[in-house]
Amino acid sequence: MKEAIIKLIGWKTPILFQDPTVYDRFNWLKRHLKKGNLRTLDAGSGGGGFTVYASKIGNTAVGISFEEEANKRATRRAKIWGTTNVKFITQDLRGLDLVSDRIGKFDQIICFETIEHILNDKKLICDLSNILKPNGILLLTTPFKYYKKLYGETDELSKVEDGGHVRRGYTHTEMRDLFEKYGLQVVTEEYVSGLVSQKITSLMRRLFKINGRLAWIITAPLRIFQIIDVPLTKLINHPFLCIGVVGIKKK
Repeated sequence: MKEAIIKLIGWKTPILFQDPTVYDRFNWLKRHLKKGNLRTLDAGSGGGGFTVYASKIGNTAVGISFEEEANKRATRRAKIWGTTNVKFITQDLRGLDLVSDRIGKFDQIICFETIEHILNDKKLICDLSNILKPNGILLLTTPFKYYKKLYGETDELSKVEDGGHVRRGYTHTEMRDLFEKYGLQVVTEEYVSGLVSQKITSLMRRLFKINGRLAWIITAPLRIFQIIDVPLTKLINHPFLCIGVVGIKKK
């Protein structure tokens, strides 16, 4: 059944079947990721949806994740979708510098919802900057420091990098300082996922405790309201869930 759905819906499957905030990040990515014959790294590639998107717009794409099974699954799905200019590598991003010579330099790097899981965030940005070509771009999203908790979240943070958040999030100022410290000039600072996406995601999480398929069926029609997400969130001054930052590698 899953394979049939994957074939029918195509490469957007791992994006559409997750919560609305993933689709928000996809829309943000579409606005900023460049098309054409470029090398793109997806650092923290997860299900591989964003990596495959990069390949679909002409990039030679590499996805990196520490989850070997996720990489195998993404590789199988890429073959089903007839995607040839993409590959997935199993590697912990905390040791990205150990494979930098092997993977080479990139024109673009995607790093979505990853840095908040890593204690040594300075090393991560340094390592990402080191494998960017001059004038290459780093596209990063991470939780906004002052977002309101979604359903099921607590204030407790991980101290041992066990997969949870090791920090609540960042402000644009904090991320800009981090980028500039490692040779990246910030050219775009935006917010991602407003009140509508947050509410639908919280509802989806509640329903998921009952039945995962039911959660998707009930919340899918509500996604039409995401069209008013940004203006509504700004109008009522509700905190966005994430920040989105684009940095260019200085020559």
